[in-house]
Amino acid sequence: MATATLMLSPNLLAFWVKALRTASNWSQEALAASANVNVRTVQRVETGQPTTVTTRRALARGFGYDNVDIFDDPTFIQTVQGMIADARKADKETLAEQFPDHVPVPVSIVESGSELARMVDEAGATLLHCDDEAPQEAQELAAGMFDLMRDLVDVWDDISFTERRRYREELERLKNELESFDLRLFWALRSTKMVGANWPDKSPMPITIGYLTIVPKERELREILAPKQLM
Repeated sequence: MATATLMLSPNLLAFWVKALRTASNWSQEALAASANVNVRTVQRVETGQPTTVTTRRALARGFGYDNVDIFDDPTFIQTVQGMIADARKADKETLAEQFPDHVPVPVSIVESGSELARMVDEAGATLLHCDDEAPQEAQELAAGMFDLMRDLVDVWDDISFTERRRYREELERLKNELESFDLRLFWALRSTKMVGANWPDKSPMPITIGYLTIVPKERELREILAPKQLM
């Protein structure tokens, strides 16, 4: 009977390589020299891009592992996955204690303007954010995108399919332009319920909230902290 091959995902390999390099107080150039690879190879690995067996073996030699196939060894991979899972669990417990009024929301990379249009279509409210580290020009561009998306939330059901297509293309253009500043867009939809503080009827009303956050490209997000209550 065939069995599935256990593999270290590119993202986990990226995390592990960067962690080892940082613990060794090495620059990317130093690791590249020790592994006898180009510095661009180290950069690609640390951004979570797929790697070859040759690259993984070179990095293992660079770090001084006796087993050059350590990054493909099932026992090692299970150990790393367990450590990451334990760390994430601890982080979530710590965050829950520190931010009891917030909830973690899993996010995904925005791949297209169609995903942004889907947010506009399905969200009854949006929380949109651009990191302060983004260049001023990019922050201004993001502000324009946010204004457009919030306007579209109010009118999406009333505009024609032709107009929707045009707005999807505009959102795609804005996404690509923001990415040219070495930024990455993450999004999510969360279904919840809300009750207005001044509502006579306190029956919770279902609502879908759309989240969009823009951060420097090197920052890898898996989730964001969002307020439990929508004000």
